[in-house]
Amino acid sequence: MVTSRPEGGPALGTAEAVPDSGGDVVMAAVGDLMINRDEPAGVFDHCRDVLAGADVTFGNCESVYSEDGSRNPAARGEIRAHPRNAQALATAGFDAVTFANNHHLDSGYDAFFRTLEVLDGLDIAVCGAGGDLAAARQPAIVERSGATIAFLGYSSILFPGYEAGYGKPGCAPLRAYTHYHQIETEQPGSQPEIRTFVHDEDLDALAADVRRAKDAADVVVVSPHWGVHFSPVVIADYETEAAHAAIDAGADLVLGHHQHILKAVQVYRGKVIFHGLGNFAVDCAHNAVPGTESPALLEMQGLYPEYKFGWRDESPGYPFHPDSRRTMIARCRISGGSIREVSYVPCYIRPTGEPEALTNAHDLFDDVAGYVSEITAAVGFGTGFVRRAEDVLIDTGFQP
Repeated sequence: MVTSRPEGGPALGTAEAVPDSGGDVVMAAVGDLMINRDEPAGVFDHCRDVLAGADVTFGNCESVYSEDGSRNPAARGEIRAHPRNAQALATAGFDAVTFANNHHLDSGYDAFFRTLEVLDGLDIAVCGAGGDLAAARQPAIVERSGATIAFLGYSSILFPGYEAGYGKPGCAPLRAYTHYHQIETEQPGSQPEIRTFVHDEDLDALAADVRRAKDAADVVVVSPHWGVHFSPVVIADYETEAAHAAIDAGADLVLGHHQHILKAVQVYRGKVIFHGLGNFAVDCAHNAVPGTESPALLEMQGLYPEYKFGWRDESPGYPFHPDSRRTMIARCRISGGSIREVSYVPCYIRPTGEPEALTNAHDLFDDVAGYVSEITAAVGFGTGFVRRAEDVLIDTGFQP
């Protein structure tokens, strides 16, 4: 288990600086966004230059933004904030978000549709969720400087009824099955092998969506809400199965999230798969005040005691385990209708919850970069990384 500043893992290469992007289109992307604070725009004070400096910025909207609604009894908890908090996304330069996750129906259908209205009013395109399954599977398309990018969102993390259907609101599902195989057949109760598989119908639908999006856009980005939360290193089988299928169908980049910690970076057929972008702007201190924890939060603490919400002395405004404070901004450079370069900007979340973009002059730059290198090697991916002045380049084998 990786829980401290890494010492091992493959060595990072070095380069002097980020190449001038010239007339290219730069896209930036982050993981989970749950904004709920008195001054919402302030959450991006220490990374706004990177986010707003990109031509296109994307993230996972994991909060409902509505005054209306009440807790969905099918949910473990409820993530809901006043609509004024969503303005912070527009101020920071977000152009598109996915709403396919395990919180989009936390407060019922009225709050779900209100959130879509709020985001639309801010000119933020939404993918992954809609009034029915057909709408949820539609891409969010953003065009900049002659480059067209299509974003598709899906969720494997689903409470009952959260998936969209025919005539039913919700998100585009990417359901997975779990098989527990007893390895030592003569040893009842022994540790099992856990295998996961994507639902065939959902995998076929994803591939069809990618192919259609590729007909309409230069670059297709698939953004799944998936994986095993609070568990360092672990990558579920179905993640690689789904990511490879998406790339085989024509996707150019996969941006995963949900796990609340960073996960490994994989390269397949020259395309990059971020298995987990981690938390980014997650305001949850109000849910973790001692003595007022919800039954759902107490249940989570029992299931993942080493990652429980309890680090209040070190970071009272961000009560996650310290590993969750490492995060990143994924970045890619698009030229001639193709992704020419993929990198990430190491970031670290401050004690009060604000992500800070780092340069290699900051000690924590090496901490985050080393952590990503170590967990990537630990899961068996042979991804190469090159440290630069302002980001870490991912070696895709691309030759311009």
